Amino acid sequence: MFVNDIDALYIFSMKILYKYLLIFLQLVMLISCDKGIAPATVEEENQKAGFSGTITFVGTWPDSVKWTLLVVFKNPLSTPESFNVLNVGYIGHPIPTGTSVYNYSTLVDTGYIPITAGSYSYIAVAQSKNPNLTVNRSDWKVVGVYYANNDTTKPGALNIPNNTVVGNINIECNFNNPPPQPPGGN
Repeated sequence: MFVNDIDALYIFSMKILYKYLLIFLQLVMLISCDKGIAPATVEEENQKAGFSGTITFVGTWPDSVKWTLLVVFKNPLSTPESFNVLNVGYIGHPIPTGTSVYNYSTLVDTGYIPITAGSYSYIAVAQSKNPNLTVNRSDWKVVGVYYANNDTTKPGALNIPNNTVVGNINIECNFNNPPPQPPGGN
């Protein structure tokens, strides 16, 4: 029995969110697996877009970290609700715990959600102590943010043109001085 209507609404909305998440993941798999393991054609290779850079970790890694991921969002994280799978433009594979310097390219690490040409508002490295990979904002702490031209007053935007790999998207993760957290974080 529900304590009040807000609890019932919350549970109902979470069920809907999970259904949409499952549909989204199925669509990603369907779209990305159209040719199986067939090699890419020259035309497909020329159409690749992405970004690369270096992530530098300063200080002692936090205890019990289960996930460290490079994440890109299409729109700014202005509310806790904007931290959602529909706003994600890229999720990389896990960065090994204890790493001090991590060089990456989205052409090599296509990620859980691959990047495409387009404009992105928020590029960050986030960590979670939850052993399960979730989209709950409260499970994640941002430990590094991309700042364009070393302007640390606002997160840097990223524009990826077609057939282009944008370089030097470098991020410093200073565990002794973490960046401001987007809404909804700890």
